[in-house]
Amino acid sequence: MGFQLWIIGLLAMAMVPKATATVPNRAGLVVQFENGRIESRCLDFAEAEISGVDLLLRSGLEVVLDSSRGMGVAVCQIEGVGCAYPAETCFCQCMGSGPCRYWNYFYRDPGQATWTYSALGATLRTVRSGAVEAWVWGDGSTPPSPDLNFEALCASSRGTAEPTSELVPTPTPTSLPVPTWTPSVSPALSSCVLPTPSPPVLPTSSTPTPIPGAVAPSAGASYWPLVGMILGLIALAMGIGFRRKGR
Repeated sequence: MGFQLWIIGLLAMAMVPKATATVPNRAGLVVQFENGRIESRCLDFAEAEISGVDLLLRSGLEVVLDSSRGMGVAVCQIEGVGCAYPAETCFCQCMGSGPCRYWNYFYRDPGQATWTYSALGATLRTVRSGAVEAWVWGDGSTPPSPDLNFEALCASSRGTAEPTSELVPTPTPTSLPVPTWTPSVSPALSSCVLPTPSPPVLPTSSTPTPIPGAVAPSAGASYWPLVGMILGLIALAMGIGFRRKGR
């Protein structure tokens, strides 16, 4: 009976649906200043959709808003750039005949390849997961770079972490220097002049060259050995003849 209850318990546990981890909704945010500085964020939100101004306020950036308008709020200043409302009007740099500069509002819906200028206020803008919002300080004619899309901002970031990118210069290949060897000559050797050998002089006549210290033989010296040999033979023959006669 106990074993059967154990089997029933295991089957009941297997039939209980397991809780699945929910992935939060995410949207990108770009804030582009006049000097080229760009602040970017990838923000998570639990709601199915939020407004554009809510996404900006959740970025952690310092934002000054004007909520006195009938169509929602207007963004007057971000990170100290813009008009210091309420000391001055929210669009203080659009007064008079000079250039009109203010915080322009652009967006890219999920899958959209280009930026769209938002004619409506950020309060009426609906942001869904996969969208990108942008605020640009200028005259409204220059949208952000097309490369600032959702994949670039949210591919490797979580929550309010700012994606970081660093350009690494491509190293220029350099050839290794070829070592050169120059023989060093001693000053003593450099002043030494070796004599140039002269070609040997061949004799032009058949007369033999006399050897130093040798005595040249006389004209008749070559006959004396022969004469001495003949006289010795004669003396030897005479001695043999005298011995025979004595016997």
